[in-house]
Amino acid sequence: MSVHVVGVRHHSPACARLVARTVEAVRPRFVLIEGPADMNGRLGELALGHRLPVAIFSFCAHDGATRASWSPFCDSSPEWVALEAARRAGAEARFMDLPAWHEAFHDVRNRYADHHGRRPGAREALAARLGVDEPDALWDHLFEQPCDDLAGRLRAYFEQVRRDEPVGERDRAREAFMTRCIGWAAAQGGDVVVVCGGFHAPFLERAWREAPPGWPETPAPPAGARAGSYLVPYTFHRLDSFVGYEAGMPSPAFYQAVWDLGPERAAEALLGEAAARLRRRRQPLSAADLIAAWAHAQGLRDLRGHAVVTRADVLDGIAAAWVKDALEAPLPWSRRGPLAPRTDPLLVEVVAAFSGERAGALAAGTPRPPLLADVEAELAAHDLTPARAPRRVTLSLVERLPASRVLHRLRVLRVPGFVREAGPAGPGDGALEETWTLVHRLEAEAALIEAAGYGATLDAAATARLEEALLAAGGRLAPLAALLAEAAFTGIEALGARVLEQVGRAVGAEPSLVALGDALAALLALWRHGALLGAAGAAPLARVLEAAFERGLWLVERVQGTTTAADDGEVRAVAALRDALRQGRGLRLDRARALAVHGRCAHDPGAPPALRGAALGFLWAAGGFDDPAAAEAEAVRAVRAAALPARLGDFLLGLFCLAREEVLEARGLVAAVDEALAGLDRRGFLVALPALRLAFGYFPPAEKERLARGVLALGGGDPGGARALLRLEVDAEVAAQGLALEEQVTARARRFGLDG
Repeated sequence: MSVHVVGVRHHSPACARLVARTVEAVRPRFVLIEGPADMNGRLGELALGHRLPVAIFSFCAHDGATRASWSPFCDSSPEWVALEAARRAGAEARFMDLPAWHEAFHDVRNRYADHHGRRPGAREALAARLGVDEPDALWDHLFEQPCDDLAGRLRAYFEQVRRDEPVGERDRAREAFMTRCIGWAAAQGGDVVVVCGGFHAPFLERAWREAPPGWPETPAPPAGARAGSYLVPYTFHRLDSFVGYEAGMPSPAFYQAVWDLGPERAAEALLGEAAARLRRRRQPLSAADLIAAWAHAQGLRDLRGHAVVTRADVLDGIAAAWVKDALEAPLPWSRRGPLAPRTDPLLVEVVAAFSGERAGALAAGTPRPPLLADVEAELAAHDLTPARAPRRVTLSLVERLPASRVLHRLRVLRVPGFVREAGPAGPGDGALEETWTLVHRLEAEAALIEAAGYGATLDAAATARLEEALLAAGGRLAPLAALLAEAAFTGIEALGARVLEQVGRAVGAEPSLVALGDALAALLALWRHGALLGAAGAAPLARVLEAAFERGLWLVERVQGTTTAADDGEVRAVAALRDALRQGRGLRLDRARALAVHGRCAHDPGAPPALRGAALGFLWAAGGFDDPAAAEAEAVRAVRAAALPARLGDFLLGLFCLAREEVLEARGLVAAVDEALAGLDRRGFLVALPALRLAFGYFPPAEKERLARGVLALGGGDPGGARALLRLEVDAEVAAQGLALEEQVTARARRFGLDG
């Protein structure tokens, strides 16, 4: 009886071949594999004939939070090869690692992520001695090309990694479980092959003899938790370190070619694939370009002492032969992780070619969680089943509200293939239709299986997902207001009531006028159009609205800062207060107090100009003056008082946002604004211009033309030419830059006495 421990790097073709040779040579009784032990009673599901890559998806929903973890397999995963080799050898295969819901996997999204061997140590010294500056290139240099005594090399390498890397509590818990599994298997008689991450191999090789007897009990999920594991389709894209997965190997398509074709032919095959991809993107590549890249790669192979062209060799050869311009970012394969900003577009396509587009598929008969059947039934019932060709669907929220809710629940669960193109931004913005694009995506099934961690039906899963977001909101008003809209669109009324209760508590302590204003706007929309949530006219919503209105008035008077730049959020908050006063029928809102607060703000010299303008607009729009003439006279006075370059645009922004319709009817105010602008010198106009553009942006084109006619009439011009004033031959920003340049030239000329 012997125990043969094979330490591996996950997804490595060289390690996978070593595992296959070891099992074939030893013909063991047991093959123990690093994988979730809760799947041991269902290993037959892994032998159904799936198209790889696939993954075991594990979830645990407990105390309002859901944790998820993946254990992915591709053709060259040593763990997958161990399962197949065990079947061929007649050995019993078992997973020997803790389940994903154990505390050892807290915050671990991927069981086979490459967590170890990242600290500086002997590996870096070895890389420096060999002239290799990147860990994946070092791995290829040492192991992925043909070499003698691969097992001995790996053992020495992993011994060094183990010495360099500290052992954490997570590793100790997992290794304690694994040693018990090995000890049990050894006690049954016969040889045992153990396949595990290389970091664990040196310890397991020594420690299994001291393990307590008996196969360890697989830890159960927490009491009351929903937990389980299912097979899901996976993709090469999700396996690639260039998109953020700390995989054992990057560029999955390259290593698939190493597995399928051998290390001698893989590089040339992927060079051709990269060229084909670039040509499909209309990037001209000649036969000479291919020859040049391959010649560079072969030269680098010889220079670096490789037996075959490795991944780094061919990628460096491509960069040398195909990239014609200076690089603004490092070569993607010179570092780990996602692509850096400003990576050369050609190299982005090359990385994508080496990543590959393969998507896995589960075999017929693979057990699936009940959520998938429920979603399929819901989509069929509402004629929303996606096809391979994109399909646009327009839904009336009056006639097909249940269908809309199905799609919004899928959106909340982040299921790909269901994209909302147009529709109301909130429950009360007046739009009564939505447009969606539906298309069958390969990733949709995997996403739904992952979403099954939240519940067995679409309603339950979407509810649990939003309840998780409610927990994460932590009582903060802004995310709570956003959740109210989600509850409305998904039709989850019980959740909406719970969110509303928390909003009521948050309103009284909210320190931000912007957040308060956004929440008030959302609440008011539900009050006016609450049928989507079932809350229209509800007493709890009314009490929250009244409290939010009072809190908003209190916050308005506390905003100070005469030099503060215009804050669109604060202006929106005043607009929300105005709308509440106008549209909140049935609400007990103190109109007299609101007018008094905004009257004080409009005359407060310490308030920001935009807020002063908004306060004046509030008074005007809410009927705070005796008659229109008095309102216009006050507005004219305020504009003249604010006619400074740093204030005028901000003041008008607030005024136009709150009282746009009233401004259009006030000819005297238009004349005052024209007078104020004419009084600015060129430098002052440039200072005021950005805020002025924002202010006049509140008027749609027809109203801008109306204002232009009024301005022309003031100067005796032809009002018929108003439309021409609204068009610039160049972009407004370019015109502003031209004015600034002229100002600099004039100043320079004046300095040298040339301004005459």
